[in-house]
Amino acid sequence: MKILKIIMPLLVFALVLSFLPACGSGEPEQTAEPVEEKSTANEPEVTEETSTQEAEEIEEIEEIEETEEVEETEETAVDEEPELLWVFKHEDQDFKLQSIDVSPDGQTLTVGSYLTTYTHLLYDGALVDAITTHRHSVDDMDFSPDGSVMGIGTATGGVSLIDAENGTELFQLHTGYDNRLSFSPDGKHVATANRDGLVWIWDIESGDQIAELEAPETGKPGYIWTIDYHPSGSLLAALHWSDEATVNIWNVDQKQITSIVELNTLVGSTKHAFKFSPDEEIMAGIIKEDFNDKVRLWTVDGSTKISDLEIEKMPIDIAFSPDGSLIAVASIHLATTVWDVSTGTLLYTLDQTLEGTTSGTRALTFTPDGGHLALVRNDGPLELWCLPGAKPLPEPEIDIKELPPLPSDVLFDTGSSELKAGADEVLVEFAQNLDAVLDNATITFIGHTDSRGDADSNMQLSLERATAVKDWFEAWAQDDGIEGWEFLVKGLGDTELKVPDVDAEGNFREEAGRLNRRVEIEIEV
Repeated sequence: MKILKIIMPLLVFALVLSFLPACGSGEPEQTAEPVEEKSTANEPEVTEETSTQEAEEIEEIEEIEETEEVEETEETAVDEEPELLWVFKHEDQDFKLQSIDVSPDGQTLTVGSYLTTYTHLLYDGALVDAITTHRHSVDDMDFSPDGSVMGIGTATGGVSLIDAENGTELFQLHTGYDNRLSFSPDGKHVATANRDGLVWIWDIESGDQIAELEAPETGKPGYIWTIDYHPSGSLLAALHWSDEATVNIWNVDQKQITSIVELNTLVGSTKHAFKFSPDEEIMAGIIKEDFNDKVRLWTVDGSTKISDLEIEKMPIDIAFSPDGSLIAVASIHLATTVWDVSTGTLLYTLDQTLEGTTSGTRALTFTPDGGHLALVRNDGPLELWCLPGAKPLPEPEIDIKELPPLPSDVLFDTGSSELKAGADEVLVEFAQNLDAVLDNATITFIGHTDSRGDADSNMQLSLERATAVKDWFEAWAQDDGIEGWEFLVKGLGDTELKVPDVDAEGNFREEAGRLNRRVEIEIEV
């Protein structure tokens, strides 16, 4: 006997403002429009009587015209602008999103908030998981290269390593304030740092500390604000900040500082003020010079200045594209910008509506395909943007016997077990998909609620909702002449929560509650 489980949550996952345009995998590239074939009707004919000099002059004119046409098409090739694919507005507005990272496989993205992380499908923004057990605000996060481990740096609760598959804590590496982390490129180690001003390197499998890096005494107490592994794994950058910022670049094996980069005075609470480029050649840092905000690019070899990206006001986060050709810059006061690294020129400014003086971007990251930019707005929303030239994100593969969750706002109002009028269209499609693959089956509808309310009321509500869905399917099957389906119902109330929906301080998390309010469908064939 084979048992299949299908989940239909009872509240909508996300507010999606727009659908996916033609964009997606691969680094964005600028393609010139086809050059039209030139008419030769009015061109002088070169005959045997035409002098060699005249023929050369004609060829010269043609070459100039062709060059001008190519230049014109190249100029028009950059007319495309990034497109906003979707927006998710979390209802837990009292707890702003602080950090963001995309899983290495490009399937999901995770955002950090106070005591909680939320995981969304990259394709359409649907909420699929929540962890409400973190020790404080999740200010920094990073995935191991294989995506199996998620590192969490909290504001006051140290650094923890989380099993990315089931959300359980593997290790709490240490405690402390304002914690930062970075995984080594080979996935064997993770480097951490905080206000203590030290860099620690840990073995991921055992959770044991294997090294401690301490910078020479500078006379100024400070803490480490940014930490980043070089793609080779041989170097590690640690940004020490007190009155001014200094980046110490360590040789990891020798445990010695090989070079120092001065960033002058840091502006704002930047979490990623210094980063290495994925192509290993360049490093970028947020600086303030002559009262002007900039992102400066240097060579890794020799720390030679390459260029300055002039940012009008307070850059707060930077991110390189996977091939190192682009760098995105976030500011809480301005729209996000995307720059060409090789030329230092501004390519795109995202068409973001800025309401108030601090509604820009707090944190951002490129997707593994390099064609999309995921970001957290300072005023709350989560956004995904598609850059020009990118192809569509691949739609998640769906097994008809394990259908994805249905948007449950179509099913029930809050606290109600009566199906809404809009539920019919969604349930018809769902039932037709089942009919296409199931001739004879026992279908059990199992209702679940979130943790709010008393246990008896939740049990009754979950049973009533499961019964409402069962009754709909039963009527539909009868109308369509389906005789091989048998229907059962169960109500489990809040006894089997999919995720904890109350954080460590007792706050109910609405987004996590959405995942718990659901109707599961078990099918025996």
